[in-house]
Amino acid sequence: MENNTSRINVQTTLPIDYIEMGNKNAKQTLLVLHGFAQNAQQIKETLVDKLADEVKDKFQILIPNGILPIPKIRPKVIHYRYSWYFFDHSKGSYHIDMQAPIMALENFLNTLNVSMDTVSLIGYSQGGYLAPIMASSISGIKSSIAINSNTRVDKLGQNKDFTHLSVHNEGDPVVEYENSFKSFEKLKTIISNAQYKSFKINSHELQEENIKYLSSYLLEI
Repeated sequence: MENNTSRINVQTTLPIDYIEMGNKNAKQTLLVLHGFAQNAQQIKETLVDKLADEVKDKFQILIPNGILPIPKIRPKVIHYRYSWYFFDHSKGSYHIDMQAPIMALENFLNTLNVSMDTVSLIGYSQGGYLAPIMASSISGIKSSIAINSNTRVDKLGQNKDFTHLSVHNEGDPVVEYENSFKSFEKLKTIISNAQYKSFKINSHELQEENIKYLSSYLLEI
C-alpha cells in the first residue's frame, strides 16, 4: 500500500512568552527578534541591556521568544531555546516558512494594542533574516534592522515604505559577509531607503562597536 505524506494548515494557537522593558509610555515600539536556538533573555543580555539609556527611554521594548521551541533536555532541567522558522539546508527549502512567525507576531502586537506605525524591528542572525521580510509583509511598520544576516529578497512582501539597516561583521564565521552584502545590494533596488554598515570584527557575536552604532542609529529613527 502506498503512503502519502501531506500537510495542512490547522491554524493552531501558539503562546508567545516575552520580556517588556524600556518606556511603557513611549510613542515608539522596538520589537527585538533573537537568533536561532536563542531566547528572549539571551538577546536581552547581549543586545538590549547594552543599548544606551536614551534608547530605552525612547522606546517601549518588546522581546518575544520565537514560536518554535527547541528544548535542550538535561537530567535535572530543560533549557528552552527557540526558532522563528525552519529552513532545511539539505533541500534548500523551508520546512516551516517565515509567514508563520510573521502572522504570530502581527497577532502578538495587535493583542498588546501596539499600532504598527510605531513599530521598528531589530533582528539578530535568524531574527535578522526575518526582520525585513516582516516589515515588508505588514503595512505600516516603520523600519527594520538586520544584524549579521543575509536578506531573502525573493521573500519580500508588498510593503516597501519602510527604512532598513543591515549591520554585518566582515569576519563573521557563521553568516558570510560577502553573501550578506550581495543580498543587501539586491534589497536596495527594492527598498530605496536602505543602508549597510560593516565592521572589521571577526565574530558572529555582537561587540561593543556594534552596540554603540546601533544605539546612535535607533536614536535617529
